[in-house]
Amino acid sequence: MSAPCQWVRSVLAAWLSDELKPSTAEAVRRHLEKCESCRAHMELLRESWRLLDEVPPKSIPPAFTARMMARIVEEKDLSRFAARLRPHEQRRKVLASVAGIAAGLFLGMAVYGWTGLLTKPVSPVESEVSQHVSFLEDVDLLDEIAVIQAMDRPDLDPADALDGA
Repeated sequence: MSAPCQWVRSVLAAWLSDELKPSTAEAVRRHLEKCESCRAHMELLRESWRLLDEVPPKSIPPAFTARMMARIVEEKDLSRFAARLRPHEQRRKVLASVAGIAAGLFLGMAVYGWTGLLTKPVSPVESEVSQHVSFLEDVDLLDEIAVIQAMDRPDLDPADALDGA
């Protein structure tokens, strides 16, 4: 089935009920003039509606409304009872979530410690470089000579050295 036929069949019920915009209704009408398959589908839908209109309505028993309302009240009461049971379930879910987060943090810190990233620098050069690591990580393009000179002079901040470079 072509895309235009699929579209026309999807809006055919609305077209038969005069619920479409005039421009859309005109497009459906033009398609139906050309397409035998969609015209047959329209006639089948129209005949189905006609047959459904001929079926006499079924009368509702007088006690139906009262029984239905009683059932709604009963289900509402059951849902309240079930809601009272749920706080224990919610508490269990919260505790499980907190335990999971704590386990994840513990595992992350253990892995971080095992990788050796927590060790202190051994040599004086490592110590000096580790003091300026955050500065070195933040700068995209470094003038290496200015940074080295700034590291050699305790009175000059490496960030100031780059500003002057």
